[in-house]
Amino acid sequence: MLADLLRMTYDYNAWANAHIFDAAAQLNDEQLNAPGDAGHGSIRGTLFHMLNAHKGWFSWFDGSFDPANPRGDWPDLDAYPDIASLRAYWDELDAQTTRFLAGLTDEDAEQPKAEQPSDPQFPLWQYMLHVANHGTQHRSEVAAMLTAHGYSPGGIDMIFYMEEKAQAAQGGA
Repeated sequence: MLADLLRMTYDYNAWANAHIFDAAAQLNDEQLNAPGDAGHGSIRGTLFHMLNAHKGWFSWFDGSFDPANPRGDWPDLDAYPDIASLRAYWDELDAQTTRFLAGLTDEDAEQPKAEQPSDPQFPLWQYMLHVANHGTQHRSEVAAMLTAHGYSPGGIDMIFYMEEKAQAAQGGA
């Protein structure tokens, strides 16, 4: 059940990110890069930070990071000049996330992990909820900035995701 909950959490995460990217696709370059009042500077900077953090955590979860360089070789923001490139980056990360979650069991989710040998250990599921929560924080910051530019992503709360899924299961929307 725990693994299923994490799969649903990350399905919601992808759904909410899609709403953010759809709204952000309407921005011009000036709006995308304008300083904001929250997050990591601009919409672009905040999305880039959110994606890099997700990549770092999931590379640790799935073992694809280089142990000699546990924080990874972070891409440069300049490599992602627009929403299309950021969305392509997200699509890669979402595929990595989906692959990892497909094989996740409840027992895997309960296994203790520590970032560094001297760090306290927490069950994997707690780290995974941290990453999802981190995404929620930054999506909210971006949503506020998008709304200030006149491009609200609409309701991105989990209840809207659940309602959409329920409608789809009943043959609606």
